[in-house]
Parts: sequence; structure tokens; C-alpha cells
Amino acid sequence: MFATNMRHVLRERARELCRHRPGAAAISGEHMLFVFDIPQEIQDESLLDLVMSSLADRPVRLGSAVAFPVVEANVARFEDAPFDINSVNPTHARDVQPDDNWQEQFVADTRVAEYVFKAMDDGQLDFDLEPVCDANEPAVALYHEALLCKTGEIACERLRVGSEVRALERLGVVRRLDRWVVESVIRRLTMSPRARIGCNISAQSAAIDVHWASLIATLAEVPDVASRLTIEITETFPLANLDAAREFVSALRSLGCSVALDDVGHDFGSLRNLISLGVDIVKLDRALVAACCFDLAAAARLSQLIDLAKVCATSVVVEGIETEDDASIARACGATGLQGYLYSSLINGAANR
Repeated sequence: MFATNMRHVLRERARELCRHRPGAAAISGEHMLFVFDIPQEIQDESLLDLVMSSLADRPVRLGSAVAFPVVEANVARFEDAPFDINSVNPTHARDVQPDDNWQEQFVADTRVAEYVFKAMDDGQLDFDLEPVCDANEPAVALYHEALLCKTGEIACERLRVGSEVRALERLGVVRRLDRWVVESVIRRLTMSPRARIGCNISAQSAAIDVHWASLIATLAEVPDVASRLTIEITETFPLANLDAAREFVSALRSLGCSVALDDVGHDFGSLRNLISLGVDIVKLDRALVAACCFDLAAAARLSQLIDLAKVCATSVVVEGIETEDDASIARACGATGLQGYLYSSLINGAANR
């Protein structure tokens, strides 16, 4: 019943779009085909943005049931050869099998997605900036990581919402949030010419697709901004398509951006990603340094992992630095960068000067 309603709603949204942008839309199975007669000066990414926002930016409701459409899009070129819609079907589908409690999990995740996207639409999402410090000179920030938070009715009330991203990953709608995050950081960098800022995106978003087309075009026009932006790919979700992720990293680096592989050593972190992606920065999960305080073997493993990471990237950052002892261990193991509570209050305003 709900699937039928979803198809009906998306069909109506497609028709509404075609009334405002002259064209036609047809649905066949899981595919929707749009045909537009557009002026040559209109860019593909602008049209794709319009299609995606029209279809997928709002949830679909039926009674008390709510779900977010998961829509992927691409541009098809009409030539003399017969057209096969499967030949342009995106290949970044989620490789996740539902468990026995998938219905309860889906309902809970959808509530979280509503909460996050409502905050985004209401202008209640912001960032706390946390310094990533030089290991040998902690007073020097290599850049600041923008950590997502929700502002409250009270001016000083700020609630971190990073953990909610897992729900959006499970639903397959995290790309919308990731795009907003990167757009927001680009605006902040544009307004703060000396700032260097990094931001997280899900591994699910690490692929060149419609969500990134206009942002890549923007970064190509502002190389000074691109050179001060670090994109951190989190490893809390598996990289389903390594080739697509490698292309994504290469495209960002060609624009002048730095790319970090975050959370290495946590959940789905793997040597395959570390060795294959060609990132600039490797960030090691906070649990690794915490384990070193009680286990000499853990310190040896951390040192070996840092040595390997240095072969794959120019900078290795150890996260979770809460005490001077943590910092000393990380330095002794060879870290080039440090991040954590110990430095959160240091040089906190420097990113916006």
C-alpha cells in the first residue's frame, strides 16, 4: 500500500516539475525517465539538481507512515543507437541486508531523518569547530574540523548530531545532508579568507554523482577556497564501490582540496581503503590511543599502523587526545597531527579570523 502511494506521489511531483519546466516524464518499474527540451546554456548539473530536489527533498506520508524517497539520477544521451535505460542506471546502491528488526529500525531511523532534515530546513544546523593540531606544535592548527550540531531556542544551547548520521546512512538519504554540509563549509570558507576547514561526509556519498556535480563546478571556479577545504570520508559505513570512491578522491584532489580517510580502525575501516584511495590525510580512531594507556602491545600496534599510514598519506592524525599522556603516546608512535578534547579550547577562534 505504501509503495503504491510512494509511486503515486513521485509521479505527481514529476508532473508538477514538468509543468514548470516544459518536458515529459514516464515511469517504468523502478525507473523514471524525464525528457526536456532545454537551451544549450543550461548545465546538466543544474537540471539534475532540479529533478532531485523536486522528487526527493520532502518525505512521503500515508497516515502515520513516513518514508524518504531514495532517488538517484543521471543524464542520458540520445543517439542513433537504441536507448537502454539500464545503461545509465546509477550503480551506487546500498549493499546492506536488513535484519529481523528492520521494520522497527526503519521507523526509528525515519524519525531521526525527519528531525535532522527539519533542523536543516529551519536553519537550526550549525558547526562546532575543533582544531586538528600539529603534533609537534599543538598551538598550531593544521585546520579545524566542522562538527555538526543543532542549535536550540537558547543561544548557548548546542547539541551534537553526528551520531544521527548512521540513521540517514541506513535509509540511504545521507547524501542530502552531506551536500548541505559541504555547501555550508564552502560558504564559511568564502567569508573567512584565512580559514582552513574540514568536514565529514559518509562513505556512502563518496562517489561522483548528481549530488556533487554543482559543488565540483563551484570549487573549480574558486581554487583558493578549494585549497583550504578538507573532505573527511568517514568509515562508519562500508565503501561499497572502491573504484567510484577512488575517482571521487581523485576529482577532489585535482581541484586542490585535501581528502582525509576518517575513523580508520573503527567498524568498517580496512587496509584496502587505506592503501587504495590515495588520500592526503589518515585519521585514526580515538579508541586506538585510549587502548595504549593499559596495553603496551596496543601501543606497538598503533605505531605500526601509523608507519603504514605514512606510506599511504602525507599526514597521520590521531583522534581522541584527552590528556597530555595521550598526546605523548601519539607523538612517540609517530603521529603528525593530534585532535581531541585536550585541544578543543585552544585557538578556538582562529578558524574565523
